[in-house]
Order: sequence, then C-alpha cells, then structure tokens
Amino acid sequence: MMMIAILCISLLPQKSEAAAPLPKREMRAAWIVTVGNGDMKAGMTASQYTAWARQTLDGLKGNGFNAVIFQVKPTSDALYESNLAPWSSYITGKKQGTNPGYDPLKIMIDEAHKRGMELHAWMNPYRVTMPSQSLPDLAANNAARKNPGWVVKYGKQYYLNPGLPAVQNYLVDSVKELVAKYDVDAVHMDDYFYPYKIANETFPDQAAFKQYGGSYKNVADWRRNNVNQLVKNLYNGIKATKPHVQFGISPFGVWRNQSLDPTGSATTAGVNNYDDLYADTRTWIKNGTIDYITPQVYWSKNMAAARYNTLLNWWSKEVNTYANTHPVNLYLGVADYKVATDTVDKTWNDKMELPNQISSNRANGTADGQMHFSTRSIQANKLGYMSIIKQQLYNTKAVTPAVPWKNGSVPAKPTAVQVKKETAGRTISITDQNVTQARKYVIYRFNGNAEGSYEDPRNIVDVVYNTGGQTVFTDKTASAGSSYTYGIRSLSATGVESSTAFVVREAGDGSFADVTTSHRAYKEVSFLAKEGITQGDANGLFLPGQTVTRAEAAAMLGRALNLNGTKRDSVFTDVGPGMFASGYIQSAVDRGIFSGYKDGSFKPYGHITRGEMALMISRAFGYEYNNSASAAQQALMSRGIALGMSDGQFGAQYSIIRADFAVFLARALDPSLRVQK
Repeated sequence: MMMIAILCISLLPQKSEAAAPLPKREMRAAWIVTVGNGDMKAGMTASQYTAWARQTLDGLKGNGFNAVIFQVKPTSDALYESNLAPWSSYITGKKQGTNPGYDPLKIMIDEAHKRGMELHAWMNPYRVTMPSQSLPDLAANNAARKNPGWVVKYGKQYYLNPGLPAVQNYLVDSVKELVAKYDVDAVHMDDYFYPYKIANETFPDQAAFKQYGGSYKNVADWRRNNVNQLVKNLYNGIKATKPHVQFGISPFGVWRNQSLDPTGSATTAGVNNYDDLYADTRTWIKNGTIDYITPQVYWSKNMAAARYNTLLNWWSKEVNTYANTHPVNLYLGVADYKVATDTVDKTWNDKMELPNQISSNRANGTADGQMHFSTRSIQANKLGYMSIIKQQLYNTKAVTPAVPWKNGSVPAKPTAVQVKKETAGRTISITDQNVTQARKYVIYRFNGNAEGSYEDPRNIVDVVYNTGGQTVFTDKTASAGSSYTYGIRSLSATGVESSTAFVVREAGDGSFADVTTSHRAYKEVSFLAKEGITQGDANGLFLPGQTVTRAEAAAMLGRALNLNGTKRDSVFTDVGPGMFASGYIQSAVDRGIFSGYKDGSFKPYGHITRGEMALMISRAFGYEYNNSASAAQQALMSRGIALGMSDGQFGAQYSIIRADFAVFLARALDPSLRVQK
C-alpha cells in the first residue's frame, strides 16, 4: 500500500457521527500484510503459524470483521505451493524458495472459513523486489531470474515489465493456478501497477513500447492499455477457472484531479491514478472487468487536498454512472494506520475520525462497506477507535455483499436442520441435499416461538460455510434457560440469499397464566405452544376467550403447515408487506386454504366463524368435503376433531374463540388429542 502524504493543515475535529443504521449487508475486511513481515512475523513452525492465524482471525471476528485480504504474492513469490513462483522469504525468514513445510494460504483459508469469514487472496503483479533486495537474492526459479528480459529496474527496485505480452501471460497463468488450487473467495490487487513516479527518472520501457506499441502515439496511452488488458485478462481467467471467485482492485484514492479532467474529483492530490500509475479505474468499472473496487481514500474529512467525503461521493457517482451495464460493488479503503500517527493532519488525533468515515459510507447509499489498512493497526486500537467501531458500528453481524449480476439464481433453503440444546449453547446441524448446494448459510435466531425479521441484522447469529452438505455450528451465545426459533437461510456462491428459511422452533413448556391445567383446552394449547404454532401476548397470556381473526388463523395454520411466512406483498388490497401475517396469508391463498372477497380485500381483522374454520382445516389437511360447508363440518366431527355445541348443533354461524381454534387445530395435527368415540 502506498502511503501518500498530501500537505494540508487540518480543521477542527469532527463531532461524533457513529450512530447509523446497522446494515445487514456490509463488507468489513482487514488487510493482512506479509511484505516486509508487516502483520506476520517470519520463521514460524506450522503449529505456531496456525496458532497465529487463529488468534488473528479470532481478534478480527471479535471486532466484527467478516473478511480478510491476505497478501499471498508480495514480490513475484508465493505464500502457497506454486509451480510458477518460489516460496516467499517472508514466511520462513530464509532465502526465497525455502519450503516452510506447510501451506500458509491453505491454513488461512481453512481457519477463515471456519469462522464464516471470506478470504481474498492479495497479489502484487509487477513488483519483483523491495528496495533492499537485488536480483541475486531471488530464488533460481523466480520468473525474474529465469526470464531476465522481462525485468526492468526503476529506482532501487526491480519490476516485471507490464508492456511485455509474455509477462501478461505469466501473471494470468499464476492467478489461474492460484484460483484452481485454493478455495479463495476473491483475488485482490492493490495500487501497485506502474510504479509511483520517481523525480527525474524515466521508467525504462522504451524498447517494449517500440516493439509492442503498435498504433499508440504516446507511451502513456499504451501503458494504460497494458494495465487494462491485464485487468481484463485476469478477470476472464478467474471466471473461466471458477466463476464465483470475485476479482477486486484497491487503487490509489484519486483517479484524476479536476484540473486535469473536468470529470475528475475536486481534489489537488499530488498523484493521479490515470496519469501517474497508468491505472484507468473508470475503464474497469465501465467494462465490468472487476467485481468490486476499493479506492484507498486514506485522508481525513478535513484534508483540503483530498477530503474523504469528496472522494466518497466522487467514487459513488463513478460507480453509479459507469456500471449500469456491469454493476460493481464499491468499498472504501480506510486508513487505520493513520489514527494518532499522522504528523501533518491532526484530524487523525480524533478517535471519531475513522468511525465517522464508516458512518458516512453507510449514509452514502452506494458504498457497500470498507476495508481497513491494516491488521496491526486494528490490533493496536490507538485512542480506542476500534473499540468504538466494535461497540457502535460493528456490534451486529453483517453478511458480505452479493454479486447477483454474476448469477442471480436464488438458492434453495437447506433440506434439514436440527437444533440440540447443549451446556455450551445450541448445536445446529444443517443438512443440504439440494442439487446445487449453498456456499454459506445465514443463521438467524429469534426469541420465543415466532419468527422475526430476516432483514434485521440483530437477528443474525453468524454466517457459516457449507462443509460438504453436512455443516455443524455451535451457537455459544444462546441462553440455556431460553427458548428460541432458528431460521436457516442459504447463500449461493454469488451471495444471493434463499427466499425462505428452514425453521426450527424449540419447545417451550407451553404454559400460559390464563390456560392452567384445569382449562378444557390446556393440552391442545400447550401442544401448539411447544410446537411454536401459537404464542401469547406480551404479558404471557393466551387470551383463550378472545375471538380469532382471519390473519391470526392464517398465521397459526401457516406455522402448522410450515408455509412461507416471510412478510411480503399479497394479492389483497388490505394486506400489505408490513402486515404481521402477510406471508402466511399469501401462502394460504396459494394453497387454496383461504380466499378473499369480491372487492379484492381479505379483511385480515375480521372474525372467523366455526363453519369457516371447518372449511379451512378440511382444505389444509386434505379432508374430503365435496365443496360443502356441512361436509367439512362432518369431516372434523367424524375424526374426533370437533364436537357439536350443547344444543346438538355445530354452531357454524358463531365466531370461534382462540381456545376452540387451538383445540381443533391441535387435534388435526396430533391424532392422540382427538376425542375417541
């Protein structure tokens, strides 16, 4: 990551803006730097490395993160087993090419996925050495040693020449090898394209330009095309290997200043992507050759030369303008490393600066999250800024953003889920026998026996990766003395969520203060309560003598039949998506259990009669009733589900109360509760 300092005197520290709506979908990623052993020390054994990976990931997840960007190709080397690049010296601390005896990337992927966290494999394509290295320091099988004609020196470093087709082919092959061998969620490139300019020194690619420049009249346009071609070819290579693997880039934070282009940002940055690094980010967005872009907006809101909000809005407009045909997710690269360390911009001495930037991202409406540079700064938690983020902004779980434009197919919910109460919480066993299995599952938990909102992130317990169709997760936050409803939804490889959940309700004791053991409906009400089909009010009362509304009847029948209860639009004019039983009403109508009125209404708060109840239960459970109300009543009476009233009549015209509806529904579900004749 290039740390560009733009001289500017800061203004007054900002007030807190940390209170913001909690998003269900948000990228919360941390870069893990390996070059120069920035976030990872060298020379660890396999057990030491594994312990470090677990501790690092546990710390990040504990702070609310859901993804890591792990640097696996720092300098034409590899932190994984490769046939095209030597082992990195940053893992062993020894000469490049020394085998550490274990696979750092494989361990990091496994440990990240065990925690429900994405892993993005971070590569630096052209860099061959750091300033302190020379070519003899490299392994003999390094591409730069094997192909010296590919290499140029600029300043104190060596680079692969971006203008050579052979270099492009090598880089594409390297990434295809990586994607084919490892279960990464994304490939990530940062801001090192053509190197940052050095005063009075020209990048030595004139010979390549003469040979491959073709019709290009100036070297700058040719260089930009070289980078554009690499980005396109990497994207196509990744998708041809594993279509679900994303490709993202985190360029320098300024495309062009307005002084250079009227469509550029209102900034006066000393470096521009387009002119200095030959990185035409607009073209990548416009052509859809990336899945996400993470501009490194490493400045405060008060940095006059490049204000954070100015660039946030510019990049948002860029994505909205040029990604209409090929959508691209926008994340912001944020500068954790500057908190309490920037000697020029004193705004970074305000512990709220970075939390406020996250709040601005959320309020922006286009940005889908942020990536933090880097892990050691997160761990240092200077001024307590990360504690604020954890407590106020990352205090609920978030699902990483989807890329539905790559494949919008809605996955099926898992085929079976079991929840077992343990001393450590709940063990949730997920079985998936669908032809196309989910990549992940979102585990939702609701108090009591009723489902709540699947859009409220406060109801998310965690996200877990599918492990071959049999996935086990332990909810350690569940209380031993509480009763819950769990809803498990699937996530496709592109992050699309299933429209329905597999729902498991824990059995409560089924007791209500107003339905005691002496009540005539006690057994039936208790049965329904234990099954999560019915519930009491806020005071723990069942209200057995209260009449049943059409909406309540639809909800109870829907839960009994495990219908889709997701709140949504219905066919009725008086049942909107916010109505508590809208999902069950629509599902019941789809099943032919309910019907509406000629005026297009459902009258959800109208009362149900005993005769209507007989028709509903007959339809719901497939009893033969010849489309006759009297036959439906007889179907229930002949099965011991319903009895007549004291006068010998069925009482079809009378409104049914909650106690009686519970009795009839419970008996329909459980034959052991029926009246024996």
